[in-house]
Amino acid sequence: MAERVGKNGGQGGERAAKVDISLLQTFHLVARTGSFSAASRELNISYQSAANHVRRLEQLYGARLIEAEKGSRRVTLTPQGRALHASLGDELETILSRISVLLHDVHSVLRVGVPQALFHHFFPGILAEFRREAPEIELAFFERDTTLEKMMMDGALDAAVSERSFSHPAITQQMLGSYRLALVWPAAWDLPETGNRPLGEALQPFRERPFVTYEAGQAVRQRALDYLNQRMGFMPHIATSASGSTSVTRLIEAGLGYGVVPEWSVDPADPAVRMLVLHEVEPMKLWFAHTAFLGGNRYIGLLLRCCRTVLV
Repeated sequence: MAERVGKNGGQGGERAAKVDISLLQTFHLVARTGSFSAASRELNISYQSAANHVRRLEQLYGARLIEAEKGSRRVTLTPQGRALHASLGDELETILSRISVLLHDVHSVLRVGVPQALFHHFFPGILAEFRREAPEIELAFFERDTTLEKMMMDGALDAAVSERSFSHPAITQQMLGSYRLALVWPAAWDLPETGNRPLGEALQPFRERPFVTYEAGQAVRQRALDYLNQRMGFMPHIATSASGSTSVTRLIEAGLGYGVVPEWSVDPADPAVRMLVLHEVEPMKLWFAHTAFLGGNRYIGLLLRCCRTVLV
């Protein structure tokens, strides 16, 4: 990337200066976080280095971009700084993400985000399929849920499997399939069998029982709460929340409450729990996501095929 600068630093002169992309990256982070300290921590450089990057960019740009208040580490953008930051926009995020992926490709690493329970239940099989065709590639898994979209936009992930539909145009998603949710409760509660009773009536014994669910923001939690509120006429009493299906199921097995979890996360032969598949609840969709510019990457394509083989 290059910009025309004049002899006195202004734009439009005869001399061309090359702009190091690290200068733009530092300025972008300072503008986004509001401080040199936060930007330096994220880039793993010193405070002074971050300040020097911005000062060098200002020399090349020919105008002040950042104003620092005396005695404060917070900074503000000048009108020229706001204009430059706005012009960089999402394009710089995409460029930085692409550079990060390309650097990782040199080291043969594919970074994949996936919720913990999906990883535990399905990814040993997916990994075995992937290994048969690409044994030279390291798959680095990040077991997350609510942060996957942000991690992809920050350049921390190359691909993700999620129950969420991501909204950012720089991310491409393809639906893998769907699954049913199930109501699960401790066998030790010795509740009446649901039998052929209407589901609303069958749910009444749970009205005063503790509810175990996912942390706030997770898609399964909201789907379950909406359904039970509609069916029971009031919101369930949330006693405990956990990060994923494996943790929620373990708490139910321990007798600490009932919950709504993916059907596949519970062994029907498990003597510690009872399960009722909720056919009335809309199935949860499962998506495969990757950054848009990796659409032609052969390892992304291979991982998608392996996911479809095991998950569909």
